[in-house]
Amino acid sequence: MIKAIGMFSGGLDSVLAVKLIKDQGIEVDVLHFDIGFESLKLERRVKKKQFETTQEELEQQLGVQIRNIDVTDKFLQIVLHPKHGYGSEMNPCIDCKIFLLQQAKAYMEAHHAHFIFTGEVIGQRPMSQQRPTMLQTEKASGLSGYLLRPLSAKLLEPTIPEQKGWVDREQLLGLSGRGRQAQLEFARTYNLSYQQPAGGCLLNDPQFSIRLRDLLDHTSQETITTTDTALLKFGRHLRLSETLKIIVGRHEVDNTYLGQYIQGRWTAEVREFGSPLVLIDGEPTDEQFEQIATIIVNYTKGKHADRATVDFLHNSNEKREIIVTPDPMLDPNHWRIG
Repeated sequence: MIKAIGMFSGGLDSVLAVKLIKDQGIEVDVLHFDIGFESLKLERRVKKKQFETTQEELEQQLGVQIRNIDVTDKFLQIVLHPKHGYGSEMNPCIDCKIFLLQQAKAYMEAHHAHFIFTGEVIGQRPMSQQRPTMLQTEKASGLSGYLLRPLSAKLLEPTIPEQKGWVDREQLLGLSGRGRQAQLEFARTYNLSYQQPAGGCLLNDPQFSIRLRDLLDHTSQETITTTDTALLKFGRHLRLSETLKIIVGRHEVDNTYLGQYIQGRWTAEVREFGSPLVLIDGEPTDEQFEQIATIIVNYTKGKHADRATVDFLHNSNEKREIIVTPDPMLDPNHWRIG
């Protein structure tokens, strides 16, 4: 039996691609690669809602199992050292596509599959889904002839799966451009559900990119870890010095997320006025402890009080208590990153 490997985002295009291939009686393994920068998945994971349920629904309607493969550590090196450079922000789209195709190729070879397919549509994205770039990534990943794009197949040269009769080209589509009408019609016809787009890749986000550039400017690339990049996703980031940054939670989701990273770091909270969790990245001096206390009071109702107490904690055993006179005229945005 012919076996294909589908690269899956959960969006409409990848859902349609799976259906087009599976409806031809082809065995399909569906792969979702977690690169660590997906804003939609991130939100769902932290809130512990929707993503798992939605994945189960997708598996049920398509009759497949979606295999989630964590490549965050490997992909970080692509982000730090992109051979083909960045897009408009910190998005190494071409290198990303090549990398993920190579991961899929390795899986294909290990599981004795015949070809790979994606939900790409010619012209849908300005950098990674232009015809020359699509051909470039196919060749660079070592998949020439074995990468099928079912949604745009009729606008591309026949692939080896089509030439050998594994796939009926006439049952594939010829879509192009950024319009979604044809895909939506197809989804309605076959009663397909899919994950709604909500932010896409964080590396395309201007605010996140500013934070990532700041991290690169103040940290040796050899020591940057996925924990460092994960911390860029939540809270307000304030750069106080070359070696000191604080992250102030904005709401419960932020505080919950930041609470997972307190080990080995100082945290701070204002005692009496309802406080966000503050994570301190770096080792403050005595003067900087005072500065941090004064700044974070301004994120609480204590900013108009006569005085406020800020509790600092490190590894659940080292403590500091600082009493400050709030300065309501102080603007924390002076130190804000992104």
